[in-house]
Amino acid sequence: IPFVEDTAVPPEHLADFIAEFRAALDARGLSYGMFGHVDAGVLHVRPAIDMKDPEQEKLIRAVSDEVAALTQKYGGLLWGEHGKGVRSEYAPTFFGELYPSLQRVKAAFDPYNQLNPGKIATPAEEDKLIAKDSDPDLLTVDGVPMRGQFDRTIDERAWQAYDAAVYCNGNGACYNYDLDDPMCPSWKATRDRRHSPKGRASLIREWLRLQTQAGIDVVEESRKKKAEGGWGFIKSFPLRVANTLSRKQHHDYSHEVYDAMAGCLACKSCAGQCPVKVNVPQFRSQFLEVYHGRYLRPLRDYVIGGTEFMLPTLAKAAPLYNAVIGQRWVEQLMRRTLGMSDSPALSRASVKKQLKAWDVAEATPLSLALLTEQQRANSVILVQDAFTTHFEAKLVMDVVELLSRLNLRVFVMPYSANGKPLQVQGFLGAFERTAAKQAERLRTLARFDIPLVGIDPAMTLTYRQEYVKALGHEAVPEVLMLQEWLATRINTLAPTPLKLTDPGFKLLSHCTEKTNAPGSPKAWQQVFSAFGLELELMATGCCGMSGTYGHETRNAATSKTIYAQSWQPQVETKENAGKLLATGYSCRSQVKRYSAQKLPHPLQALLKALKQQ
Repeated sequence: IPFVEDTAVPPEHLADFIAEFRAALDARGLSYGMFGHVDAGVLHVRPAIDMKDPEQEKLIRAVSDEVAALTQKYGGLLWGEHGKGVRSEYAPTFFGELYPSLQRVKAAFDPYNQLNPGKIATPAEEDKLIAKDSDPDLLTVDGVPMRGQFDRTIDERAWQAYDAAVYCNGNGACYNYDLDDPMCPSWKATRDRRHSPKGRASLIREWLRLQTQAGIDVVEESRKKKAEGGWGFIKSFPLRVANTLSRKQHHDYSHEVYDAMAGCLACKSCAGQCPVKVNVPQFRSQFLEVYHGRYLRPLRDYVIGGTEFMLPTLAKAAPLYNAVIGQRWVEQLMRRTLGMSDSPALSRASVKKQLKAWDVAEATPLSLALLTEQQRANSVILVQDAFTTHFEAKLVMDVVELLSRLNLRVFVMPYSANGKPLQVQGFLGAFERTAAKQAERLRTLARFDIPLVGIDPAMTLTYRQEYVKALGHEAVPEVLMLQEWLATRINTLAPTPLKLTDPGFKLLSHCTEKTNAPGSPKAWQQVFSAFGLELELMATGCCGMSGTYGHETRNAATSKTIYAQSWQPQVETKENAGKLLATGYSCRSQVKRYSAQKLPHPLQALLKALKQQ
């Protein structure tokens, strides 16, 4: 808690001051962080205090008084850089005989005490100037509302369940203005603080407080929603219809929270970059689960959540499907009825048929059991995902071809749903059931000690993040991203460096990938270097697609704005023509959508280079 922040004493007294400061905190059994600027004698100290505990809250007064006296003892200040306002009760003591002069200035410019009343100084006429060490009209450190006083009213079980939100300490790192940094693209596009991680965490905390106040157990509601099944869904339907029809007549703070959550891309950049790991997609999904236990879902949510399960059937009629969705009237109908725009076309080629034609074996317990130990050491299992398999079949086959050219034995795990769209939309019960089945399939294959590797980074990272949270570490085998696995085989990738006249490639990494697995872009550089190729890592923000976010009509304008802020200038500049590579399916889809260009995957660039030799 930063309440004794930025004390400042003459540097020659700093060592003694720190010793006494620490002794004061140690005497109270407090843990604390301490850092600062030694040359200026400025010290930043943050004691760890649980403000939900009334007894610990009292330490604010005790520690503040002692530190204020300590800084005065060493000829210093309680505030060296900022944050004087709520500590204004100490102003008369520190300013001493100058304090009446501050009162005169305040009276001249703010005679009615309208500007930050109670801070720094109070306005006073000559006969009422303060000539002592205290001013009763100034704010006191323990006389203002504190967040902990509100937080302690939240049910402890709800607090623990929504830990991804409630531990936001307000540091504001998410108010990032760098367009080429992936932190919270919705904030950069809207500049609306409700659409920032800090804003969304604050809304959730207040929502939890109000739910507790109303006697609503959100943890129990979540449990019931996960376990309701088909009959439970039908039984609750009339109530949800009634609630939805009457929502305009009865104010529910939940709707304001929903509006803020609807703008989240679920890109997880916040989870990777926030200093305290505020994970908006996690608590967004939890909120949506409870919210839609009370109110009807739009049909769009069911379509998105069921995408992975519908695609294998739709793919069998890919030409017909593509012809239908390409019609203008169908596009308009989908906008109006589903709220979906610019649906991508399915691949006409079938991954399953092509693999069979190439005699690439499916990864099954039987096929893997027949391998010798040496064969296993030189094998890899590709874990399919819905998007590359059904919308970028050529990429899957290019990956298989490249790995085969590198003398690796490739097995492909039969297609099955990963569940990520379910998790994003808050179908958490369905997600956990899907994840449990998929994890079991992965465990069956993992016992053969052959690397499991995914193509799309966002889908692959789901196994090490959402799966682990839902099922536990022990239940989920390791699934690596392509570059992570290839980087472990650097010495055997290319027998001789490739000789190309091209000056090099430039990589546009998926935002989830580079923020949640920070070493992954560098791993791509290492892989390319093994082939004697240059790969420059480009600084970019989010592309604005993020799964299906960009295809939701309500988000179309924001998605386009996000793309224009960082990706579009890089993609459309002439000097980058023919050099750009993109790791994420959603990113390549967005580039095709708004810049009418087709960016290859890094392994497609490597395959092309190999074929040129």
